[in-house]
Amino acid sequence: MKVSVLYVGSSLLAPLRRAESEINRRYGLDLFVRTHNFGLSFTDYEWSAIENDLNESEVVFVIHVMDGENAARLISFLNRDRRKNRAIIVINCMPELMKRTRMGKLDLVKLSGALRKDSKSEAPSDETKSLLSAVTTWIGRQARSRRSRNDGNGHGRDQYLKWAERLPNLLKFVPSAGRVGDAKNYLLLMSYFLQPTPRNIESMILLALKNYVDDERLRAIEIPPPEAVPSVGIYHPDAPALFDSFDAYENWYARLKVERLESKGPGLNPDSTIGLLLMRPQIVSNSRKHYDALIRAIEAEGLSVIAAISTLMDNREACEKFFVGTQASSLQTSEQAGGLRTMRVSQIVSLTGFSFVGGPAMNDSEAAAGYLREVNVPYRSLVSLDAQTIESWRESFTGLNPVQMGMQVAIPEIDGATEPFVFGGIPARGVEPAALDDRCARVARRIKRWQRLQTASRRELKIALVLYCFPPNKGNIGTAADLDVFASVFDVLTELRQQGYDVPLPDSADALRQSVQNGNSDKFVTNANVVCRMSVDEYRGLCPFVSDIEHEWGPAPGAINTKDDELLIQGITLGNVFIGVQPTFGYEDDPMRLLMSKGGTPHHGFAAFYAYLENVFKADAVVHVGTHGAMEFMPGKQVGLSSECWPDRLIGELPNIYIYSVNNPSEGTIAKRRSYAELISYLTPPIENAGLYKGLATLKELIESYRTTVKEDERARIFKAIEESRKELNLGLS
Repeated sequence: MKVSVLYVGSSLLAPLRRAESEINRRYGLDLFVRTHNFGLSFTDYEWSAIENDLNESEVVFVIHVMDGENAARLISFLNRDRRKNRAIIVINCMPELMKRTRMGKLDLVKLSGALRKDSKSEAPSDETKSLLSAVTTWIGRQARSRRSRNDGNGHGRDQYLKWAERLPNLLKFVPSAGRVGDAKNYLLLMSYFLQPTPRNIESMILLALKNYVDDERLRAIEIPPPEAVPSVGIYHPDAPALFDSFDAYENWYARLKVERLESKGPGLNPDSTIGLLLMRPQIVSNSRKHYDALIRAIEAEGLSVIAAISTLMDNREACEKFFVGTQASSLQTSEQAGGLRTMRVSQIVSLTGFSFVGGPAMNDSEAAAGYLREVNVPYRSLVSLDAQTIESWRESFTGLNPVQMGMQVAIPEIDGATEPFVFGGIPARGVEPAALDDRCARVARRIKRWQRLQTASRRELKIALVLYCFPPNKGNIGTAADLDVFASVFDVLTELRQQGYDVPLPDSADALRQSVQNGNSDKFVTNANVVCRMSVDEYRGLCPFVSDIEHEWGPAPGAINTKDDELLIQGITLGNVFIGVQPTFGYEDDPMRLLMSKGGTPHHGFAAFYAYLENVFKADAVVHVGTHGAMEFMPGKQVGLSSECWPDRLIGELPNIYIYSVNNPSEGTIAKRRSYAELISYLTPPIENAGLYKGLATLKELIESYRTTVKEDERARIFKAIEESRKELNLGLS
């Protein structure tokens, strides 16, 4: 017998494979479970295989398919397929797919009247309608009613898991015959699915087979009731079970730290603890190796972790229960209407791949932003490749496919999330997510660098301010759209000094400009002062990508930003602040070179500049001043960068703050996604009507006087003055 499962996500494949193996081992059914991830793009050949599987299957599950070309094509197939004895079970999908549910005498197409307007068949009973009214549109109703379901703190709560826990007991009292029995079976299948433990997924398949496949071997199978797993909890790969309270986890974590010889005191310090939000189905279904790798990478950086499993639709409950507490910390308190809010974590990192409030069904960005503003800690959202394979991502020129980009980057950005790093995904030949170890390590190191900005003394911190210079000449240093760069940098330096950073102030913005532009620039024939002369050997030691650059630009040091076989880093140092001039693209004299290049790389001078920031000056953060720069436009994937992409290589682990014009969201989004920038917007200058100027204003007044004067001698005199003014302004006669 054959079952097809069409799904989106990465948590179902492994338990489906285990269920297939276990059912065949235990009951000898010769069961084949065919799976297709509908988050992927399919070729015509692959669609042919999908339709063949659907035609041969006695039972078809459609799960988490929300929208897009795949959904439209599937609906078209299901509309044509009216084989009476095939069960079509649609769970947690878009409404048009939900209506295609067909199980025994239950046919939602007929119930909804989607395909036939006239029916002489028996009308569905009120009882059947009542049972199904909440099912076909339960996601939409959940989303629409969220704002009206508040707890005492004003935060909406997910109810669907509690509903799933209560439902099996309620269904015991529902008859099991006819349409009502089929509706009961559907709700039981939903209950198993919403708690996707390996045993529940196995039971879900067995329940469908027992009721909708004519095979004597199935009749005697006893199917256990759904297992219940807490809706929220704290997970750790070294723990024997989930924790349902913070106190229990804190005590266990303290013992773990002692066993690791890492600590003799409390296991969790709010100033060095990272809050992770995990997808509940991944934990429940035991598909969590990518989570484990990231947790271990963060802990390897000396940080602690609270990894909370979160409900599908709303992350606030898990945050409120596990990340908000009573421990005192000068860094982690924020004011709100109810008083001081104290945090147990210093950063929140979401691994769910959905919106913070709304899950896959909707995005309540207003509620998300409001809550995150209350807790007042940085919020980041990482990417697990659920709708494409690791291999397809690596080979893709653009990186993330449209489904991944929209769901896991664009929507979290609306909530306020930053740094969309890819940290794991399903391999082409795998059945569960795997970690990308190099990406996990990169994420952990960047989190540690952000942590230092929160906890270190300001006098210890080093900040690099980077100025744009295009086209490359002395007069264009510090050019940015709608921004007075040197005046702005002077104001930033003044603020940094007032807040305790080690930075001596120049006398004025003009003095700052002169220091950057001049200095020793004549000696080195450069556009700006040279702050560092980097030898080729030092450059090779600091930059691991030199050989890749040499394929494009020839042997180091190259011809750009160099003198006497040394690479020149341009800028000035003021205490613990470096003000640097970003090197040029390098293609200004030969723009066709970049167009015709197979790969493209930054030149040696560009790579040396960013190697200097991180490894010589040892910046704790870099601030790109003004719209825009060159680094975020370097070759590589568009979204979801890899370690082969040049913006990713250049920025490294440096926290990146970008002062960006508010009127350029498209290129600001590029900077945000490709250089992991935290954008700080500035307004464009106010605009007024310029009016006429100089002689034109005088001419206008003369013309108005001519029009209003009635005396002929006065009109003649004014006309003569108009003629003289016209000639001075070189205005011709029409």
